[in-house]
Amino acid sequence: MTTHTVAQEILKAETLIEAIPYIRRFAGAITVVKYGGSAMVKPELKKAVIEDIAMLKYIG
Repeated sequence: MTTHTVAQEILKAETLIEAIPYIRRFAGAITVVKYGGSAMVKPELKKAVIEDIAMLKYIG
């Protein structure tokens, strides 16, 4: 399990707060994600992309 600092968690919360208008605007919309290049090769990028897609799924 990853250990995050308080500063990292605050930054994540701030980012999500800024995203709220876009989340509302695009909720329920079909989204296409282009996945390729280094994101497919580097394990840390692959993990980040999958986590981001999962988050998009959960928030609508």
